[in-house]
Amino acid sequence: MNLGSIAKIMLVDDNVIDRLVHRRLLEIHKIGENVTEYSSADEAINFLTTNRENKVELPDLILLDIMMPGMDGFDFMVHFSKLKDQFSKLPLVFMLSSTNDESDIRRVRANSDVVKMLNKPFSPESLANSLLKL
Repeated sequence: MNLGSIAKIMLVDDNVIDRLVHRRLLEIHKIGENVTEYSSADEAINFLTTNRENKVELPDLILLDIMMPGMDGFDFMVHFSKLKDQFSKLPLVFMLSSTNDESDIRRVRANSDVVKMLNKPFSPESLANSLLKL
């Protein structure tokens, strides 16, 4: 995989400042051409459910915050795992967190649908290197 194949990015985070920072990092480092932001995991799952068969609308990459009110990142991944076989293309999922909680880190690593966990704010180099290794 190369960075050019990452055109659509879904950024899911309840914190408006974090979304702003991450969007700017993606723009500066020219990762993705189209970034769509969601302030809740519910909104993002609804979008994915509605567009699961629409290859044009589905993101190539999902950057998902772990800690959100209501449906958190782990709840999102439960829904994602149930939907993934219906997707016309399977988005890559990176979870984002500022936590050092070992139980959260273990949960992320145990989820085979998550490519990697990145610390917030994420390093564009770390994201790019992870994508290039795929």
